[in-house]
Amino acid sequence: MLTHRARLRILPPAVLLLAILPSPAPAGPTVGFIEHWSGTATDGWTSSDFFNNPGTGGVLGAGDGFLLFTTPGPTAIKNLGVMSSGAEYTGNWLAAGITQVRFWVNDVGNPNPLEIHLALGDGQLGNFWQYNPGFIPAQDTWTPFVVDLTSAAAFTHIINENAGTFDQALQNVNRILIRHDRAPYTQSPDTISADVGIDELLLTDGVAGVAPGGPRIAAPLQMAPPYPNPSRGAVALSLETFEVAPVTIEIVDVSGRIVRHAALPTGTGVRLWTWDGATDAGTRAPAGIYRVRAFGPSGGASRSLVRLPSPR
Repeated sequence: MLTHRARLRILPPAVLLLAILPSPAPAGPTVGFIEHWSGTATDGWTSSDFFNNPGTGGVLGAGDGFLLFTTPGPTAIKNLGVMSSGAEYTGNWLAAGITQVRFWVNDVGNPNPLEIHLALGDGQLGNFWQYNPGFIPAQDTWTPFVVDLTSAAAFTHIINENAGTFDQALQNVNRILIRHDRAPYTQSPDTISADVGIDELLLTDGVAGVAPGGPRIAAPLQMAPPYPNPSRGAVALSLETFEVAPVTIEIVDVSGRIVRHAALPTGTGVRLWTWDGATDAGTRAPAGIYRVRAFGPSGGASRSLVRLPSPR
């Protein structure tokens, strides 16, 4: 029997077929387009830091390329991300019918506290948005994740809040960006020293390029928005896990410090946990923006939450 981790290394049949067949870049955004990073090509993606295609070690294993981006040097601390303004991403995503972006992520090499987000929009006029849920990739394991484009509530306007609506951004995409970042989201992401791989990036309507009968989400766990949020008191967290493994929960402040951690026992299905607002030291966590991280051996997800000041 295959383990969950082993299954994550096997693409569904429809995606595997797309990975084998060459896919010429379309003239504009198209449902079903998939970015393979074949051979050692970087396909027009750019970064302010080091990036390349090692030509092997992608989702399909030996001989399959992927896009690797990193901060150079063992002590380098820089913003970590890659961007594309290729013709295959530029144009009207709403008219094209694109409702999801799916891609695979790998925390290459040493484990890092990564939270990977996708951002998109018109970067020239400043109507640029970032997906709120963060993706926590597993170490040296490919994990698939899904960005849902159907709700503006799942996105943060990270450049010029007066520049336009989320739907207007989808109609005028001139670039997409994949980066590490923690709340609160700004135009400049958080700094980190890390190595990240992405592969098999798919633009889809939830059907094209997605295997029939496959999992309804592509992630080791799903995290609902914390409730209530913002809150002065306790916050309820609901998780649905899909691998038989323990789950670690961390409450992280804006400086990256873990103020509270908990462990859920091995199990699957819907799991509930309540943060009472206390730190591991037993004191009340101050008002501010925090990040909830939940993850198992095959990765996980993160969401932001806000603690309000206590009433006087």
